[in-house]
Amino acid sequence: MSIYSEQVNELVAIGAAIAANCEPCLKYHYDQARKLGVSDDDMLAAVRMAQRVKQAPARAMLELAGRLLGAPILPEAAS
Repeated sequence: MSIYSEQVNELVAIGAAIAANCEPCLKYHYDQARKLGVSDDDMLAAVRMAQRVKQAPARAMLELAGRLLGAPILPEAAS
């Protein structure tokens, strides 16, 4: 039995849009998900998961830079 559905497909696409920084993609898949009855909570969960996955390599690069330079590298505060 598969749990994959059109709704799950749109949640995956929302996550991919976040990872790719693709605004048109996010808008399109948000609209498609809404049409399929996907809840805002489920879409928010997909966005948060995508952001965690996306941030992992950036965090790892900063840690590596800090090790190579012998000093912690802190991410800049958002302005």
